[in-house]
Amino acid sequence: MRYTTGPPVEIDVATNRRLFWKLNRRILAIHLVTYFCQSLDKGTLNFASIMGIQKDANLKEWPQNFLFQKLPLAKMLSVNVFIWRAVIACSAASTNFASLMAVHFLLGFFESCVQPAVVLLTSIWYTREEQPLLNSLWYRCTLAGLSLHSLVVHNWQLLFLVLGLATCAWSFVIGLCLPDSPMSAKCYTEDEKRLFIERVRHNETGIRNKKYKKYQVIEALTDPFVWCCMAMITVANLIIGSLGVFSNLIIRQFGFSLLQTQLLNIAHGAWTIIVMIGSAQACQKSDQNCFIMILRCLPAIAGTIVILIVKPTPKNAGGMLIAFYCTQFFSAQGNIIISRITRNVAGQTKKGMVMTMTFVSWSVSNLIAPQIFQAKDAPRYLHGFLAHIVIYVVCLSLVVLTRFVLMARNRRKDAVLSEITHDLAFQDLTDTENTNFRYVY
Repeated sequence: MRYTTGPPVEIDVATNRRLFWKLNRRILAIHLVTYFCQSLDKGTLNFASIMGIQKDANLKEWPQNFLFQKLPLAKMLSVNVFIWRAVIACSAASTNFASLMAVHFLLGFFESCVQPAVVLLTSIWYTREEQPLLNSLWYRCTLAGLSLHSLVVHNWQLLFLVLGLATCAWSFVIGLCLPDSPMSAKCYTEDEKRLFIERVRHNETGIRNKKYKKYQVIEALTDPFVWCCMAMITVANLIIGSLGVFSNLIIRQFGFSLLQTQLLNIAHGAWTIIVMIGSAQACQKSDQNCFIMILRCLPAIAGTIVILIVKPTPKNAGGMLIAFYCTQFFSAQGNIIISRITRNVAGQTKKGMVMTMTFVSWSVSNLIAPQIFQAKDAPRYLHGFLAHIVIYVVCLSLVVLTRFVLMARNRRKDAVLSEITHDLAFQDLTDTENTNFRYVY
């Protein structure tokens, strides 16, 4: 509490910038590598599908977020990373569908903490203005991981084994070097701790509070904005997840060889990273998240329509590939939605509940997403892409709806209190309770 009491302190631009980059050298670097390791796992089955796993194996939430509130966040992340990577290494011993599913059930059990942990740590250490770009940085490590798969071994068992054992070592780095919060960070001086906390005062979302508050859970479960975000996460990831799982098969059906498909996947990942960087920077500079989300949908819709109406031939393979790359504009939606949630939800228990709901929605959509593209629809998967068009419309409607909800809430808050003092920033109040809190959209 000694770090959060007292009046607000002004931090000059030069000091703020120095603190920002000091955080990046430790906090952001560990976030990026950890999420990159998780992305390697997400791509292993995708690439194993074209390396022979289907033939060789005869193939035809856990409440981590509430534990984050009670236990040291970084230490819990470290333990989970170690166990999950040991599990992925065990995938090398899988010989059939049953053993693969058993291993991946355990994998999901322990891996489920990574995204919530990184999201919560980002909201603890960084300002709301910085969060969109930083969330996109660790989020797009998914694409870097998928691209790397195109360069690694062609034996799927060795793929699982090497990636699993390598990341077990990384879990010790997390445990030793990643602080749980500014208050417990032994790697920083007392003055730096105070300044790090002061930087995020204007977030009005607090830092850490281990007290469970039932009313905040009820508020999370009855908040229309939260449920709209859950719906957005679900529908957006139906597209992102299905394209991620089937990207290699989709590219191959344009007429490319196995080697060409793997090389093109590198370009695919690089292009998606560029899209996500551009989207995050646009959100940060314009502070118009909803408009950016709408604009990013348009090229994706256009690319999907081209794939639907144009039959692939050797002559138009390049054009079809460009159309498929256009669908990747939609990949930016995921990290923007996450940023909207972390920037617009306050109260530690409420935030924990919302994070649980978010990643349950994420997991459900990941479960459903691979079913959008059915084997019977190969090679063009027309029914799947037609479903994408419907999902785009639903997602756009939800984006517009949430903008109006947040605008109305800010108007009501302005009518009650026009001057914001930030004196309630560390009182563990929810976004609706805190009269100083203003929503960003």
